[in-house]
Amino acid sequence: MGVLASLIGAAMATLPLIEEASTALVPVPASGAAWERFSVVEIPRPVRPPEHSHYRLRVAAVAVWLDGARLSPSEDGGFDLLNLSPKRPSRVSMAGWVAGVTLIETPRVFVAGHEIFDGGIRLWVRNSLENTANVYATVSAASGAVVSASATVPPGYTQIVSLKALPAGSAGPWKIELEKQEEAMEGGYRFVKVVAERTGPTVNTSVKP
Repeated sequence: MGVLASLIGAAMATLPLIEEASTALVPVPASGAAWERFSVVEIPRPVRPPEHSHYRLRVAAVAVWLDGARLSPSEDGGFDLLNLSPKRPSRVSMAGWVAGVTLIETPRVFVAGHEIFDGGIRLWVRNSLENTANVYATVSAASGAVVSASATVPPGYTQIVSLKALPAGSAGPWKIELEKQEEAMEGGYRFVKVVAERTGPTVNTSVKP
């Protein structure tokens, strides 16, 4: 197993590395014609084309509109921004006066949530592509301990990938890596996310993005 793990690790090291990027945005409070309260924030023009990146908004708001079109919340509690223009900034309006907004950018196949506990690890792997994605997930602790598992994720789904527990005493922060294999719509890459919490959001496993 040691030789196999070394070979897999060497193969993963050659893939492009994509980290989760979070950007804090400052909403501007405003009032409508009937004095209803809402907040507005401008989403910068995407650096990478939207078809190769997944953008979502994390905000405590009951209603969100992207360029006038109302958005439905995703299964992980955020709002997917699927129709960003690659040529200009987009406008997001939110009901009420909100304190803060976080813009999250990931590749199209990514880890949407996690649970790290004494009995094991669960990752919610989301595939927002239109075809199946094969992934290899690893979670490593600051001590160097590593656990891994592979999975096949159907298109448009979030799937739980279960991993064995890290050795007792393995403290955080923990690094989550997801190797996504090359397929027809996208090349292969490594998605990396560093987390400090032992638990993460509960995610519905059967809802399309």
